[in-house]
Amino acid sequence: MLRTHRRTPSAAVRVTPFGRAALASAAAVILFSACYNYNLTDPNNQTLSSLTGNPTRASVGAAVTGIFDAQRFDAPGYVWRVGSMGREGINLSNNNQPDFQEPYFGPLSSSEFGASLWSPEYVTIRDANIVLDAVAKVPDMTAGEKSLTAAVAQTAKALMFMRVIETRAQLGAPVDVDRPPTATPAPFVSEDSVYATALHTLDSARANLAAGASASFPFSFPPGYSNFGTPATFDQLTWALTAKALVLRATAQSHAAGAPGAASYYSQAITALDSSFLGSSALVATNFALGAYFDFSNGLGDIQNELADPLTGVTFFAIPTINTDAKLQVGGTAIDLRAIVKVVPIPAGSPPQVISGVSVIGNLKFAVYFAGGNPNLSAPIPIIRYEELVLLRAEAEIGTGNTAGAVNDLNFVRENSGNLPAYSGATTPTALVTELLYERRYSLLWEQGTRWIDARRFGVLNTIPPTVTNGQVPTVMPIPTTECDARNLPTPCGLGIAS
Repeated sequence: MLRTHRRTPSAAVRVTPFGRAALASAAAVILFSACYNYNLTDPNNQTLSSLTGNPTRASVGAAVTGIFDAQRFDAPGYVWRVGSMGREGINLSNNNQPDFQEPYFGPLSSSEFGASLWSPEYVTIRDANIVLDAVAKVPDMTAGEKSLTAAVAQTAKALMFMRVIETRAQLGAPVDVDRPPTATPAPFVSEDSVYATALHTLDSARANLAAGASASFPFSFPPGYSNFGTPATFDQLTWALTAKALVLRATAQSHAAGAPGAASYYSQAITALDSSFLGSSALVATNFALGAYFDFSNGLGDIQNELADPLTGVTFFAIPTINTDAKLQVGGTAIDLRAIVKVVPIPAGSPPQVISGVSVIGNLKFAVYFAGGNPNLSAPIPIIRYEELVLLRAEAEIGTGNTAGAVNDLNFVRENSGNLPAYSGATTPTALVTELLYERRYSLLWEQGTRWIDARRFGVLNTIPPTVTNGQVPTVMPIPTTECDARNLPTPCGLGIAS
């Protein structure tokens, strides 16, 4: 049986968070993009009416391809924008002033840099909802195949809701986004409610995976999902995302306003991790890269990973504090192996990149998306991987008072990823959280803006130095002006407007 908690037909709705015009163009372009090339029949020739009216196995398969395509659209921008706010890197290309001006000097504009990381996420949610409506009408799919298709769409929705709220936090976000054209825009709900929506959606995905357990997915997965191509393995992925949502929810600013306490969410996260691809067995360091990824390629018409900036490139640069803040490896000489591997100097003799008025000198580059010492425009960007799951469990263990378990997980990452000596500091919650944030900073460097997100949710944004003279570290990304205007609200708007 196909399980879905949606009730509004997609044929007569709009995605209100980013307006009518955006839906008309974005849904048509992004939903049926032909960027992925893995044995689906020309998704460029699909139309929205073919899904809402008479969907077929082929058209729904093409639409699922569109979902995978759409959810990666903002991935590079997410890394460098949130990474800039957390002083991981900086965009010094000098071709768009807000790209370096806003995250470093502030304030974040509701119509420029600060308005990003919003519309594409909601387009993906819209795409997923269209598939959820269409799949129930397909005559040439088995019930099991329909359930599995719904599970993939629901997982994509949950991931995008998480992405939106990770940057907007206490401002909240809309979740009831499919409404008739004459309806008022969806209201904002709290940070806690957005996480609740993501978790409920992942629960629905697992119910559909269970219903389709004896079937096979009726479409191909992109390479970044290659480890999750069966109902059983995809179930593990949904549990990994559930664990992350629970951990983030535990530190959401709204959880103290009536929702269960953080310890409850942390306890649930540990249970979820046991069912994820982390599992409850012995940890394996060679699994650190195991996970789900956003794919990119050099193929004609496909999207490249713009973060793969050459050593002589003039766009993305690493902040020197990555090296100066790094701890020393075993032996006490070399810095954290993660810093050495992920940050490299520009070639000898190359001029550093400098922008007038910005005191950051561009002489360090990221090698995170390199292969064989060269930039790899096809390099995937992690969605969630094994190493992060170990650190999520460490945080949950701190939150539930399991000090020994937390230290064990932190040491596993310290020793195997950074080649650092075992942790020997205090084991108070405050000290362990400080150590956790260090490990997450270096393990997830330039992958998902981890440093800024963590500092914000733990209330330690003041530990991130401004880096530039008269600089400001943003407290939250604003709601786009178009959203405020649609609700007749003054800009900035949102449930918990930062002062």
